[in-house]
Amino acid sequence: MSLSTQEFYIRKAEETDARGPFSLEQLSSLAENGQADADTLYYDATSEAWLAINSNPALLDALFPAKKSLRVKAKDVSQLKTLNIVNEGDRAITVNEMLLAAEGRTEETKDRADPAIAQARAAGIGLYSAMAVLFITAAAYILPHIDVVMSADVLALLNVPIALLGLLNLGLGVCLALSAVGAYPTVRFAAMLGFGFVGTLFALDGQLFPLGLSAATAVGLYFSTILINVPGVITCAGLGVLGACGMAQYFFTT
Repeated sequence: MSLSTQEFYIRKAEETDARGPFSLEQLSSLAENGQADADTLYYDATSEAWLAINSNPALLDALFPAKKSLRVKAKDVSQLKTLNIVNEGDRAITVNEMLLAAEGRTEETKDRADPAIAQARAAGIGLYSAMAVLFITAAAYILPHIDVVMSADVLALLNVPIALLGLLNLGLGVCLALSAVGAYPTVRFAAMLGFGFVGTLFALDGQLFPLGLSAATAVGLYFSTILINVPGVITCAGLGVLGACGMAQYFFTT
């Protein structure tokens, strides 16, 4: 008789009352729910005896099918490609090299540089160079007249307008030191104002070299707050700082 058409009566070994009849499908449900196991007895009509389910391989396999294990075929190591192979001549990469590569400043990555990184670097250079020019020119304009400035006499200060220009530059330098880049328009105005005032004094006095220094300072300061490419900003920064230092030397020694 086929298992699928057979009816089953079952009981535990320690029980005397049987349950059933069950079809094979119903018996499978009992097995899944834990109400029957491999040691459960079933009545075998052929032998007219109570037998354990595990004594009937076909019934056992039908109720408790063995789980097939998944196996992965081993692959020959020689066929594997790995990034962890150390070749002769390899060396460890430093943190600095990683940063340079990320910024596109190495031979391998220079054509893949992120423009935003270069612009941020240019902005930083422009900020610090503008601060340097402002503080240097403030010192050059204020220190020769420090006694008037310290007196806080408004009328006396009005008679020394170059000291007022120095105070303006000092205030703008402090603003930039506090990262107040919103002051850039005022900084550019101060650059042109400084050149207009100081440059006129030099021109009227026939001082061409100091006039050139004043022009270099103004141009360097003005474009340091505008350009966003590193070479241009470095050029303007150098021009502005050199001009400011030259003017400071002139005012301190004349």
